[in-house]
Amino acid sequence: MKKYKKLLNAGIISSTVLLTTWGINKITFLRAGMKDMLFCENKYQYSWRFGNIFYTKKGCGSPILLIHELKCTASAAEWKFLINHLSKNHTVYALDLIGCGRSEKPKMTYTNYIYVQLVNNFIKDVIGAKTDVITSGSSSNIAIMGCYSEPDLYHRIIMVNPSSMKEMAKYPKTNQKTLKYLIELPLIGTTIYNMVTSYGRIFKDYKNKILYPDIHMQKDVDTMYEASHLGGPSARYFFASERSHFTNINMLHALKKLNHSIYIIGGKDLKDIENTLHDYITFNPSIEAELIDNCKQYPHIEQTESFASLCSIYLS
Repeated sequence: MKKYKKLLNAGIISSTVLLTTWGINKITFLRAGMKDMLFCENKYQYSWRFGNIFYTKKGCGSPILLIHELKCTASAAEWKFLINHLSKNHTVYALDLIGCGRSEKPKMTYTNYIYVQLVNNFIKDVIGAKTDVITSGSSSNIAIMGCYSEPDLYHRIIMVNPSSMKEMAKYPKTNQKTLKYLIELPLIGTTIYNMVTSYGRIFKDYKNKILYPDIHMQKDVDTMYEASHLGGPSARYFFASERSHFTNINMLHALKKLNHSIYIIGGKDLKDIENTLHDYITFNPSIEAELIDNCKQYPHIEQTESFASLCSIYLS
């Protein structure tokens, strides 16, 4: 009888813990979208084979495609200040990559190949012309591999603070595969995801990536927090793949072979940016690079006018 009561109590406690955890996760996802920070005009939807892709379109002229950083907190909102500058002379497209922001977040393994196919299909089906592409951070490998596989779709490529070649070459090992498995578990994985993408963690990470926190910082963090939680618990699948290096690829061979005009714009105060630029230029000497003062990871946010001026020179 005593043994039965102990088992019953243990069962009640376990059920209570699981139900409480589920409730906390549910509330976290609901609260994240309450401010509706990702609302925008000029929005469209591209029906792709793996899910619907959100994008915006503004301006008139030669096409430019903006690809945000390949992170679960990222979305096309990263380019909101730059779009107004570029759209004066160009038709500017900015999409939310699949698994990110307002696009669908299917339960699958996300790889570089998936994103290359998405971008190339988007250029062919939506833009329909040879396109200039601007990437942010870790999404640079998408443009490089996309251009390598279908060079006729691309005109010029501008990479903003691309990840280092060493970082891009990391691949999933046993411990990364185990991590991916844990994050994809229904309750445990959702809890891990919500801990890693908590408001405080996003705030701290973003603060470290910019040089001068300003009045826009709060709104930027609110937007990132919302982007990382739209779609509910399925948002963790992209995070699991990205954190476990499934979205990486060794693009050295492709970078060497490209004959397109490639430019790199970096934040002068970003750690190791000069070493990163040196590596890219070593493997493809035709690459041109420029550093912008008084900014780190996001020169297009911190120094929008200076960044836009460089873009107008490169894209003229």
